[in-house]
Amino acid sequence: MKYTDDYSAKYGIWARENKVIRLPQAQGLPRFNSRKFSSYGEFNAWKRNLLDRIALQGGVRWTK
Repeated sequence: MKYTDDYSAKYGIWARENKVIRLPQAQGLPRFNSRKFSSYGEFNAWKRNLLDRIALQGGVRWTK
C-alpha cells in the first residue's frame, strides 16, 4: 500500500522522523477575544471587519 492511500500513514512517518517541525506564526494580527455569534451574518460581518483592519495595517507577516 502506498502512503497516499493510507490516511493515517502521516503519523507513522512523523514517529519515524522523530523531529519537531515548527509551524509559522502570524505577526501583526489584531487582538480579539472569543465570542459567540447569533447568526452567520453577524459572524461574517465581524470577520469582514477583522480582515479590513488587517488590510489597513498592511497585512500580516509569517515568521518561524
